[in-house]
Amino acid sequence: MRSIPRIVVVDAVGEVARIVRGALALLNRQFVLVEVPSPTEALAEVENTAIDLVVTAYQIPGPMHGIELADHIAHESLGTPVIVLSEEHDPQPDPQALANAPCQYFVRPVAEPFLRGLRIALDGEAAVAAEEHRLTPSVDYGPLPPLDTEKVRDMVIGLIRDVGAMGIIVADRTGRVLVDEGATGYVDRETLAAILGPMFARVVEISPLIGGPAGALHYYNGERLDVYGLALGYHYLMFLVFEGENRRAMASVMLYGRQAANQLIEMLGEDAYRLQSTETQPVAPAPAETKRPPRPPEPAAPVRAEASAPAQETVPAEAVPDLDVEALFAQPIDEGLADSLFDPEELSNLAETIQSDDETHVGYDEAIDMGILDE
Repeated sequence: MRSIPRIVVVDAVGEVARIVRGALALLNRQFVLVEVPSPTEALAEVENTAIDLVVTAYQIPGPMHGIELADHIAHESLGTPVIVLSEEHDPQPDPQALANAPCQYFVRPVAEPFLRGLRIALDGEAAVAAEEHRLTPSVDYGPLPPLDTEKVRDMVIGLIRDVGAMGIIVADRTGRVLVDEGATGYVDRETLAAILGPMFARVVEISPLIGGPAGALHYYNGERLDVYGLALGYHYLMFLVFEGENRRAMASVMLYGRQAANQLIEMLGEDAYRLQSTETQPVAPAPAETKRPPRPPEPAAPVRAEASAPAQETVPAEAVPDLDVEALFAQPIDEGLADSLFDPEELSNLAETIQSDDETHVGYDEAIDMGILDE
């Protein structure tokens, strides 16, 4: 049985911890997360307890950066994997030093490479490689197609009003946020995009199964927020953020959200579903089906001739002269009569008014007295 990994996160601002939590939740992994603000405390954790993984920011308090911390951890606890997360604006490490560093190094936004790095750190590279070998096609998406973010922004602002959303985020498949409008500060935009961007891009693998470019609509329901995600082709996606438990939002997203998504896809044109190349792994042929010999035809059941009723000739109805259909169905109706339609007293009065004057008429009570009917 796989033990629950103990992970140390080194980051003074807590940004890395949010990314790690989101990524492990996406991988459906249980974990124990220990957050420390400095490399000194991280080294103390490594020395005193069994650690399965250290994830550190590149810029950390003190005289060292993340890669230097990985060197110290390697000396203190050989074999403890380390992942370093760097920001785009961080200083670029020396390529030679990075190549020899005992860590995995990623520059945010990280998206799917970071997920793979986590799995390698926790499960081993051989296990991850074996699992990926069993997976279906490796897809080369090629470069991101150009997107006019100003036009997208104008469309998003109108969509917020139409659907009543708190805010809307547009991101690309790598997890980079491109457009952010409305009150989206209640959700970790970068982490959301980094986790779900690669997931939405994988709709390309569904397309051959359904016979055409696949679209996707994801719904994430939480107590605090609801998030709807719409794929904009294979390269971009859009998130609509609502207050939690807003059940009425679904209809608006299905109507206005899909319309906006289709407009953005039309804006991208053919690039929305364009790929550099697609290579599929060879699929083993299915075992030949053993053909059974055809069953001999069963003898036909004897048909019994039955006398059929003579066909009736349809006589066309004669037209009624001077029939005014509108006058026929335009007569006013007293709806109050319906209230007394089944009233017993009214029915009794009605029955008395239709008594026959025929002396040979026999009523129900008289028929019982005469023995014609049983009680």
